[in-house]
Amino acid sequence: MNAKEIIKPAGMLLLISAVAAACLGAVSEITAEPIRIQNEKTLNASMQAVMPDASSFEELTDVEKTGTITAVYQADNGGFVVTTAPGGFGGAVNTMVGIDAEGTITGLRVTGHSETPGLGAKSTEPDFYEQFTGKSGTVTVTKDGGEIVPITSSTITSRAVCSGAQEALDWVAANGGAN
Repeated sequence: MNAKEIIKPAGMLLLISAVAAACLGAVSEITAEPIRIQNEKTLNASMQAVMPDASSFEELTDVEKTGTITAVYQADNGGFVVTTAPGGFGGAVNTMVGIDAEGTITGLRVTGHSETPGLGAKSTEPDFYEQFTGKSGTVTVTKDGGEIVPITSSTITSRAVCSGAQEALDWVAANGGAN
Protein backbone atom coordinates (compact mmCIF):
# COMPACT_ATOMS: atom_id res chain seq x y z
CA MET A 1 0.00 0.00 0.00
CA ASN A 2 1.42 3.38 -0.93
CA ALA A 3 1.06 6.69 0.88
CA LYS A 4 -1.47 8.02 -1.65
CA GLU A 5 -3.92 5.20 -0.81
CA ILE A 6 -3.80 6.20 2.87
CA ILE A 7 -3.69 9.99 2.57
CA LYS A 8 -6.71 10.41 0.25
CA PRO A 9 -9.25 8.53 2.50
CA ALA A 10 -7.76 10.15 5.62
CA GLY A 11 -8.14 13.59 4.04
CA MET A 12 -11.75 12.88 3.09
CA LEU A 13 -12.49 11.68 6.61
CA LEU A 14 -10.88 14.83 8.03
CA LEU A 15 -12.94 17.03 5.69
CA ILE A 16 -16.20 15.26 6.58
CA SER A 17 -15.39 15.53 10.29
CA ALA A 18 -14.60 19.24 9.98
CA VAL A 19 -17.88 19.94 8.15
CA ALA A 20 -19.87 17.94 10.72
CA ALA A 21 -18.15 19.76 13.61
CA ALA A 22 -18.87 23.14 12.01
CA CYS A 23 -22.54 22.22 11.54
CA LEU A 24 -22.85 21.06 15.17
CA GLY A 25 -21.21 24.27 16.37
CA ALA A 26 -23.59 26.38 14.31
CA VAL A 27 -26.65 24.49 15.58
CA SER A 28 -25.43 24.84 19.16
CA GLU A 29 -24.92 28.58 18.72
CA ILE A 30 -28.33 29.07 17.10
CA THR A 31 -30.25 27.07 19.73
CA ALA A 32 -28.40 28.27 22.88
CA GLU A 33 -30.48 31.42 23.42
CA PRO A 34 -33.91 29.82 22.75
CA ILE A 35 -33.00 26.98 25.12
CA ARG A 36 -31.92 29.48 27.82
CA ILE A 37 -35.18 31.43 27.40
CA GLN A 38 -37.28 28.25 27.61
CA ASN A 39 -35.41 27.05 30.71
CA GLU A 40 -35.98 30.45 32.35
CA LYS A 41 -39.72 30.29 31.52
CA THR A 42 -39.95 26.77 32.96
CA LEU A 43 -38.13 27.85 36.13
CA ASN A 44 -40.38 30.90 36.57
CA ALA A 45 -43.53 28.80 36.01
CA SER A 46 -42.34 26.32 38.64
CA MET A 47 -41.61 29.11 41.12
CA GLN A 48 -45.02 30.63 40.41
CA ALA A 49 -46.61 27.24 41.14
CA VAL A 50 -44.99 27.00 44.59
CA MET A 51 -45.51 30.69 45.42
CA PRO A 52 -48.62 31.87 43.57
CA ASP A 53 -48.82 35.25 45.35
CA ALA A 54 -45.48 36.41 43.92
CA SER A 55 -44.92 37.79 40.45
CA SER A 56 -41.12 37.92 40.25
CA PHE A 57 -38.15 36.12 41.75
CA GLU A 58 -34.48 37.01 42.10
CA GLU A 59 -31.79 34.43 42.73
CA LEU A 60 -29.72 35.14 45.83
CA THR A 61 -26.21 34.16 44.81
CA ASP A 62 -24.39 35.57 47.83
CA VAL A 63 -26.11 33.45 50.50
CA GLU A 64 -24.74 30.36 52.22
CA LYS A 65 -26.39 27.18 50.99
CA THR A 66 -26.32 24.42 53.58
CA GLY A 67 -27.11 20.71 53.27
CA THR A 68 -28.65 19.86 49.92
CA ILE A 69 -29.87 23.38 49.11
CA THR A 70 -28.97 24.18 45.51
CA ALA A 71 -30.50 27.66 45.05
CA VAL A 72 -32.42 30.34 46.93
CA TYR A 73 -34.71 32.90 45.30
CA GLN A 74 -36.28 35.98 46.93
CA ALA A 75 -39.86 36.60 45.84
CA ASP A 76 -41.25 40.10 45.43
CA ASN A 77 -43.81 39.35 48.17
CA GLY A 78 -41.13 38.79 50.85
CA GLY A 79 -41.14 35.02 50.59
CA PHE A 80 -38.52 32.62 49.32
CA VAL A 81 -38.29 29.74 46.88
CA VAL A 82 -35.65 27.22 47.90
CA THR A 83 -34.48 24.31 45.75
CA THR A 84 -32.97 21.23 47.35
CA ALA A 85 -31.67 17.85 46.18
CA PRO A 86 -31.96 15.35 49.07
CA GLY A 87 -31.10 11.70 48.40
CA GLY A 88 -33.99 9.36 47.65
CA PHE A 89 -34.14 5.69 46.72
CA GLY A 90 -32.81 6.15 43.17
CA GLY A 91 -30.73 9.30 43.62
CA ALA A 92 -31.37 12.98 44.22
CA VAL A 93 -34.99 14.12 44.53
CA ASN A 94 -34.94 17.71 43.26
CA THR A 95 -37.47 19.67 45.25
CA MET A 96 -38.68 23.28 44.97
CA VAL A 97 -40.32 24.76 48.07
CA GLY A 98 -42.10 28.11 48.36
CA ILE A 99 -42.07 29.64 51.85
CA ASP A 100 -43.82 32.87 52.75
CA ALA A 101 -42.46 35.62 55.00
CA GLU A 102 -44.08 33.96 58.05
CA GLY A 103 -42.23 30.68 57.44
CA THR A 104 -45.17 28.68 56.04
CA ILE A 105 -44.92 26.48 52.95
CA THR A 106 -46.96 27.98 50.11
CA GLY A 107 -46.27 25.13 47.72
CA LEU A 108 -43.91 22.29 46.90
CA ARG A 109 -43.00 20.48 43.70
CA VAL A 110 -40.64 17.65 42.89
CA THR A 111 -38.88 18.97 39.79
CA GLY A 112 -36.69 15.97 39.02
CA HIS A 113 -35.93 12.49 40.30
CA SER A 114 -34.69 9.00 39.45
CA GLU A 115 -37.21 7.19 41.62
CA THR A 116 -39.00 3.98 40.76
CA PRO A 117 -41.79 4.50 38.19
CA GLY A 118 -45.19 3.89 39.78
CA LEU A 119 -43.82 4.22 43.32
CA GLY A 120 -41.41 7.05 44.14
CA ALA A 121 -42.44 8.82 40.95
CA LYS A 122 -45.79 9.47 42.67
CA SER A 123 -44.00 12.28 44.54
CA THR A 124 -44.81 14.46 41.51
CA GLU A 125 -48.56 13.93 41.94
CA PRO A 126 -50.80 16.52 43.67
CA ASP A 127 -52.14 13.95 46.17
CA PHE A 128 -48.67 13.83 47.68
CA TYR A 129 -47.10 17.28 47.25
CA GLU A 130 -50.22 19.27 48.20
CA GLN A 131 -49.91 17.90 51.76
CA PHE A 132 -47.02 20.30 52.34
CA THR A 133 -48.96 23.52 51.66
CA GLY A 134 -49.65 25.37 54.90
CA LYS A 135 -47.07 23.43 56.92
CA SER A 136 -44.41 25.10 59.05
CA GLY A 137 -42.06 24.09 61.83
CA THR A 138 -41.19 20.41 61.46
CA VAL A 139 -42.19 18.42 58.37
CA THR A 140 -41.98 14.61 58.63
CA VAL A 141 -43.90 11.57 57.46
CA THR A 142 -46.48 9.93 59.72
CA LYS A 143 -44.17 6.93 60.29
CA ASP A 144 -41.77 9.36 61.95
CA GLY A 145 -44.50 11.08 64.00
CA GLY A 146 -45.31 13.79 61.45
CA GLU A 147 -48.33 14.79 59.39
CA ILE A 148 -47.23 13.89 55.85
CA VAL A 149 -48.76 10.63 54.64
CA PRO A 150 -45.97 8.82 52.78
CA ILE A 151 -46.37 7.27 49.36
CA THR A 152 -47.25 3.59 49.78
CA SER A 153 -44.14 1.41 49.35
CA SER A 154 -42.01 4.52 48.88
CA THR A 155 -41.14 5.79 52.34
CA ILE A 156 -37.55 6.62 51.33
CA THR A 157 -38.75 9.00 48.60
CA SER A 158 -41.35 10.50 50.94
CA ARG A 159 -38.70 11.08 53.59
CA ALA A 160 -36.41 12.67 50.99
CA VAL A 161 -39.11 15.16 49.97
CA CYS A 162 -39.78 15.92 53.65
CA SER A 163 -36.04 16.39 54.18
CA GLY A 164 -35.88 18.89 51.32
CA ALA A 165 -38.90 20.78 52.66
CA GLN A 166 -37.40 20.82 56.15
CA GLU A 167 -34.06 22.13 54.89
CA ALA A 168 -35.90 24.93 53.08
CA LEU A 169 -37.94 25.79 56.19
CA ASP A 170 -34.81 25.77 58.35
CA TRP A 171 -32.91 27.99 55.90
CA VAL A 172 -35.72 30.55 55.78
CA ALA A 173 -36.06 30.51 59.57
CA ALA A 174 -32.32 31.11 59.99
CA ASN A 175 -31.77 33.53 57.10
CA GLY A 176 -35.05 34.96 55.91
CA GLY A 177 -36.41 36.51 59.05
CA ALA A 178 -39.18 33.95 59.61
CA ASN A 179 -39.73 32.99 63.22
